[in-house]
Amino acid sequence: MNSFLTRVIACAALVALAFSAGAEQVAFTGATLHPVDGEPVENGVLLVEDGRIAAVGRDVEVPPDARRVDLSGRHVYPGMIHAGTVLGLTEIGSVPGTEDYSETGQVNAAIRAETAFNADSMLLAPNVTNGLLTAHVMPVGGLIRGTSAVMRLDGWNFEDMSLLAPAGMHIAFPAAAADDSDNEELKLIDSMLDEARAWASAAEAASDSESARPAANDQLAALEPLVSGDMRLFVHASGESAMNAALDWIEKQEFEDVVLVGGPDLQHVAERLADAGMDAILTGVQVMPERRWEPYDAAYVAPAVLAEAGVRFAITDGGSAFVAGNARNIPFHAGMATGFGLSHADALKSVTLWPAEILGVGDELGSLAAGKRATFFVADGSPLDEMTEVFGAWIDGREYDFVRDRQRRLYQRYSNRPQPAGAN
Repeated sequence: MNSFLTRVIACAALVALAFSAGAEQVAFTGATLHPVDGEPVENGVLLVEDGRIAAVGRDVEVPPDARRVDLSGRHVYPGMIHAGTVLGLTEIGSVPGTEDYSETGQVNAAIRAETAFNADSMLLAPNVTNGLLTAHVMPVGGLIRGTSAVMRLDGWNFEDMSLLAPAGMHIAFPAAAADDSDNEELKLIDSMLDEARAWASAAEAASDSESARPAANDQLAALEPLVSGDMRLFVHASGESAMNAALDWIEKQEFEDVVLVGGPDLQHVAERLADAGMDAILTGVQVMPERRWEPYDAAYVAPAVLAEAGVRFAITDGGSAFVAGNARNIPFHAGMATGFGLSHADALKSVTLWPAEILGVGDELGSLAAGKRATFFVADGSPLDEMTEVFGAWIDGREYDFVRDRQRRLYQRYSNRPQPAGAN
């Protein structure tokens, strides 16, 4: 047998082995399942096959050859989703070479966040071990910031970890434009969008005839899907005045698929968001009031106000490089809101199902449902409670090795350090 044929047979055998391994059926039994889009199921069965949920419920028939994992006394939740972070784009704040979330200049439309994502970041594991299994990674520099990506937090490289890229274009609405219709920064944004529309029209005309194609332009090409209506737009606005001005601008530009990103002042434009059917990303609940005269709980009540108005929203922690290492704390922001009018069910949705739907991956993630990715975690209670402990996590049906978490290893090491003689 020649060497080429030997290699072909060996490759075929490996492919067959990989397929059979991927198709293994695993039944997680005995736990209370929290689908998020339905009522909890006590003593339920979560059947996983080939990285996806095959069935979920109390009366699921477990195939005789399925491997069983007993989770009696535990709780199973869909993996949490951070709706806006630079996790994977930052590592050590004092080392500029490890920071790749921002570019110089005001127009960075051609930036694609996923290409800068560090699959080996040491910040990923500590977040995964608290149930944060998916992140919407976004660039933050300039006015037109570029496109974001939805990333699963386990894999070999950014291609392997990308679930949806690009997820949308990000534009920072200038705060000064709220009181200045002649604002230069807003003029720059408008000018770039107009140029992108003209460039797209010229490119389309060139493809339909023998006319010359417009000169290559990475920035305008990146904006073409946005101005053509084929890409979601995330508009970042700070403060009530800027948010109202941004909503006016969105309407003027005739953008339809838009998510408004901002702080607790989102509650003051809740009715406008609801009337427009627009989603929102709330960038923090455990924050101080923005104005001296506001009550102490001004931020804490924002989620309840949005929910009461009928706005679908996701809760984040602001997503800066400073908090990226603790992105795992977003459920605690949601948990705080439950003490100020937000239901536990909606709080849980704000860090699971609603982010998935807002980001365009609702058919893949966000709840425990047949057909979705088997991305979930196991805990001893509600993830909204800071005292809850997470015992295991699975991403696309693959168990995550918690030993990868260096912080956990250090905790275990020093918890077992030698004690002085006579110490209790």
